[in-house]
Amino acid sequence: MIEEKRTKDLRSNWEPLRFRIDASAHLCILSDFDGTLVPLEKDPTAPQLRGEARRVFEALSTNPRAVVGIVSGRSLEDLVPRIGLEGIWYVGNHGFEIRNPRGLERRLYEPEDVEFLSSVRDEMSRELGSIPGVFLEHKGPVLAVHYRAVEAGRVTDVERGFMQVMSRHRLRLMISSGHAVFEARLRGEVNKGRAVSQIRYEQLAGTLVLYFGDDLTDRDAFRELRGAGVSVEVGGEESSIADFTLPDPKAVVAVLSRIRSHLESHRPAGTRVRRAGPEGGGGL
Repeated sequence: MIEEKRTKDLRSNWEPLRFRIDASAHLCILSDFDGTLVPLEKDPTAPQLRGEARRVFEALSTNPRAVVGIVSGRSLEDLVPRIGLEGIWYVGNHGFEIRNPRGLERRLYEPEDVEFLSSVRDEMSRELGSIPGVFLEHKGPVLAVHYRAVEAGRVTDVERGFMQVMSRHRLRLMISSGHAVFEARLRGEVNKGRAVSQIRYEQLAGTLVLYFGDDLTDRDAFRELRGAGVSVEVGGEESSIADFTLPDPKAVVAVLSRIRSHLESHRPAGTRVRRAGPEGGGGL
């Protein structure tokens, strides 16, 4: 019988990660936003990168051995102002939108896709509008139905209405879910794992990629990095497919702070200073 893979709390298993960092010329640190860098909020419009999380992430973004990025289900239009850092990677809408450190953007959908999702949003509004607390968010190639503010007893009504609308559009849309949200997404091979693969391709040789995420959609990135990088599931169980786990965003910030301190005090001989441009993580 194959033994189930067991993951470990990264805070108490620092040495294996330290060894891999020291063996790598550069790091690429990628993280989900909501529920990973910042706590989940009942109001999805509330989160901002502030305080220690912002200070640590900004310090890592300016380290000559590191490239950092945010990989989120939020649209780029919504995400970038919440982070407010230049010179980093931004991935929005689970990979449908990618902005590189030089600010160049790629969008993997067409204007007619946005118009189609607008009509689906209207259908969702008619189906779910009578349920208090439902918040519809049209993000371009993705339509999100948030129900964090819905009474527990009405969540099944939200799901039933969502599935009723989706049953009419299954040829063009696919279903995904996250923390108190159902999503209708354009069908295709776009996901966070594909986005991480593209970012990996842009890095210098000898770069170790680390990915922190807490949602089901982050598991595509965990799979992408299997055997090739380091994945950390936030709030994950020991049976997680990720290499390590951490309990909450506070622990993520503590680990990132430790990585920052280690990079500042240890620089392997022959490390190249990263420059802007395709070789330095600036291409698309």
